[in-house]
Amino acid sequence: MRRDNRKQNIKKERIIMIASSAFVMAALTMTGVYMKENSVQNQDDGYSIDFTGVESQAGDNQQEMGDTYQRPGNSVTVPQGDSAVQEIPEDDLDYLPMEEAGSSLVQIPGLTDGVLSESDVTSDEQLAMLEEQKANERQQQEEKEEKESGSQGSSTVTPEPVREQLPAAAEQPAVLEQPALEEPVLEEPVVEQSVPVQEEPVWEEPQDVRTLAFSSDQGLVKPVMGDVLIPYSMDRTVYFTTLDQYKYNPATVYRVEEGTQVIACAEARVASVFRNEEIGQAVTLDLGNGYQVVYGQLQALNVSEGDYVSPGQIIGSVAAPTIYYSLEGSNLYFLLEQDGAALDPQNLYF
Repeated sequence: MRRDNRKQNIKKERIIMIASSAFVMAALTMTGVYMKENSVQNQDDGYSIDFTGVESQAGDNQQEMGDTYQRPGNSVTVPQGDSAVQEIPEDDLDYLPMEEAGSSLVQIPGLTDGVLSESDVTSDEQLAMLEEQKANERQQQEEKEEKESGSQGSSTVTPEPVREQLPAAAEQPAVLEQPALEEPVLEEPVVEQSVPVQEEPVWEEPQDVRTLAFSSDQGLVKPVMGDVLIPYSMDRTVYFTTLDQYKYNPATVYRVEEGTQVIACAEARVASVFRNEEIGQAVTLDLGNGYQVVYGQLQALNVSEGDYVSPGQIIGSVAAPTIYYSLEGSNLYFLLEQDGAALDPQNLYF
């Protein structure tokens, strides 16, 4: 039973599909026919040509046109049969058959280019077409005239404005001729040939280079004439009044008046000139063989770095004391060293 029901259902589905297909095909066919009829009606505006009867009438027209018609003026020959030629006057044709078919130059009067004359007007639509045709003709004629006038205007040469000719005296001011000045003849100067003078070479004096070799046997000249204020003391401490303390003293401090001249204690070279807060302006003399002397509390120096001095030569004067010796008063600071070790100069004076 189930198989029979299934077969019946399949048959029903096939019948329904076939009926639906037939209905759709019929609807499409009716729609196509309807659209075609509407299209033909819309295209039929009174100017359509029916070519269905052309073939049936061709034979009759050939028999009727057996003879050759010729009218005054130009004529067009049309082939008849295999060899016959018939001349048809051009006046009977609405357009020239020699023009290329399908070209934009082919115009059929009354069909493609509108109404030709007012006698052809039979409706309002044709009247509007006639007015539009006349307007186009007028526009073309105006454009043609503008082109012709433009070409003529470009070829013509515009005359230049005539300038008023002024009197010659007004155009160009009178120029007084000046007498030509004779150019002075410049005489070439005579160049005297001078004999080059040979310059004598300048001999530079050699710098003063001395060999310093101090020894304790040579002795020292006392730098100033004054009493010892603070003696040399490296084995025990001594009291400094301004500092209010006891300490070792590597130098000898002499009590002298401010402005007292200070002399070199031996032949030496000025090794350096410097300033110190404790001893003020100072000079270092190199005696040779590792010996050197430092002078402190100086002013008005007569020597500079690199100079050589002889024993007894003035190197400066005593200045006012620094703050480290303000209570001691004006003095000369004198330090003797050998290879950096302080010595007592009192044993070397002669």
